[in-house]
Amino acid sequence: MLFSRCIATGNRYRSGFRAVGLIAMMLGLAACQQDDRMGGVAAEKAKAVRRTDHLQSVMAHGSQLMAVGAFGTIASSGDGGKTWTRTELPGAPSLIRAAACGDGSLAALDFDGKLWRGSSGSSEWKSMAVPATDSVLDAACTADNKLWVIGARGAMFTSADGGKTWADRSIQEDIQFLNISFPTASFGVVSGEFGRVLITHDGGATWSLGGSLGEDFYPQGMHFQNESRGLVVGLFGALLETRDGGMTWTRTKAPVEAPLYGVIATGNDGAVVAGAAGAAFSLSGGVWSPLPGLPMADLRGIAVTESNIILAGTGTLMAVPVGNTVAKTN
Repeated sequence: MLFSRCIATGNRYRSGFRAVGLIAMMLGLAACQQDDRMGGVAAEKAKAVRRTDHLQSVMAHGSQLMAVGAFGTIASSGDGGKTWTRTELPGAPSLIRAAACGDGSLAALDFDGKLWRGSSGSSEWKSMAVPATDSVLDAACTADNKLWVIGARGAMFTSADGGKTWADRSIQEDIQFLNISFPTASFGVVSGEFGRVLITHDGGATWSLGGSLGEDFYPQGMHFQNESRGLVVGLFGALLETRDGGMTWTRTKAPVEAPLYGVIATGNDGAVVAGAAGAAFSLSGGVWSPLPGLPMADLRGIAVTESNIILAGTGTLMAVPVGNTVAKTN
């Protein structure tokens, strides 16, 4: 009887030792997993572009590139996209547009009505208030360094001193101006809802109506290659082209049903478009080709250098080689 109790007690001890060992092993594994997670977080934070980034725009000015997005994210490159430097602006503003001026200085538009000025790779950025009473939606900077900001309720503002002071060029109408492009210092185009197009030939001193895009057309992206040729994109792969500076438009389509958010008009009547769910195509010689190796991410920004197409979107900032495709970008 006593012998039986000893055996039972020993079994309980052995079971207890096994339980303790199992708990220790589980704690050890948990610690390892915690270390792995912490290491993964640190590695992600060290990246110039993170998978949680929502990049909205990218611009190219020679070898200088800059992408901007939510939470004050700026990724810049001075070597054509080989390496990137990350900057996070104070206050985590919602940056929606990147622009470069003729002198190489940079601007980033904040959805809340500020324009940030800085230089490529710099951590020093200065914000300047735009005197808009409603949402601002797009910005551009001309070859002679004039800043333009457009937005809701016909808002249009320009600055000739780097954003210190602003001149109001708004129209008194309840309309959203969505896109602005200045391929030269004197020629510029604005597109907005209800298919509205405005054109200037004198650097923005005066604006006149261009040809309508169609009252049902909502232009989500626009780019003018020069004073003649421009492209506008919208929903369901829609693409409109002008060859007379915005006075008349021809409607065509990219080979995709997804909404398109960005477009670049390239040389030799080419184009690059990008949109939802990783949709991106290039047009060359009248033939559309999908851009390879893209993630299933919303692609919001496009820029083109002498050797690459730069695409920016959700957790994405990548270069796709394109041979000799060249675009004249703002």
